[in-house]
Order: sequence, then structure tokens, then C-alpha cells
Amino acid sequence: MVDTKHVFQVSGIKNLQKKGKLLHGIVQLGGKYIGGSVYKDGTTHLIVTRELPSEKFMAACAGGKWIVTPEYIFDSVKNGSWLPEGPYELDIVSKGGVPGTSNPVKVWRERVTSRAMAGAFEGWRVLLMVNEPTRRDMLRRWSLEL
Repeated sequence: MVDTKHVFQVSGIKNLQKKGKLLHGIVQLGGKYIGGSVYKDGTTHLIVTRELPSEKFMAACAGGKWIVTPEYIFDSVKNGSWLPEGPYELDIVSKGGVPGTSNPVKVWRERVTSRAMAGAFEGWRVLLMVNEPTRRDMLRRWSLEL
């Protein structure tokens, strides 16, 4: 049975051997992997090694999804079941950041999951002028009117 609480996408991991181990681990634990280069609805977790300027990273962050490192999968496989995500959540502050600063990935996820906000751009009305077709298509996938 596929676990709908553990639906993964991967971003920025180019090493095929490492990616293969991740996918095998996800399936072994009963999770689901969604491939492709674009963010998909239903994703609950994004696996990255660092922060990225990618559509998947931005969408997962804005949507309050878990953004975890590959160690989350590897350690969960060793454990034989899913571990708590917290210790594996990407921390973009501790890598040379200002001491005492909160991890924005975690703060935003907590805001969205607590229903304090529905998403990153709740209530906004904006006009975006986008000439580059790839970027324009990305925004259309997010159901924005251009």
C-alpha cells in the first residue's frame, strides 16, 4: 500500500547512484516518488542537499512542505520505518548564518501547516510581465493569470 503521507520529489541531486538509492528507499518504506522537473500537487516532501533557485524548491517552500536532506531517507531505511522529519529538515541558517536566526524553511512550513496562512502569496494581486517562455509556463502551472 502506498503511503500518501510520504510523497516525494527530488531536486538538485544529479548523482544517479545516490538518486537511485533514494528512490529505492522511498519505495522500500512504502512511500511514493513523483518524477519530473516540475513541482507536482500532492508532494509532501522535497529532498535536496541545499537550497536551490528551482521551481520545485520554491513551490515546496511556499506550500509549507517538508524540505529534507537525503539522510532522512537513508536513516529511515536503516530504522525500518519513517523517522520524524524535524532533524532532517533543510537548515539554511546554520551554514554560516547569523547565530540566533530562525530557519526560514521551518518557520514558513510551520505557518502554512498551522493554517496561519494558506500559502506564500495569500491575498496578493500582482501583475507579472514575463517574456521568457519557460518562466511563463512555470507560472501558468501555478494557475496564475498572465
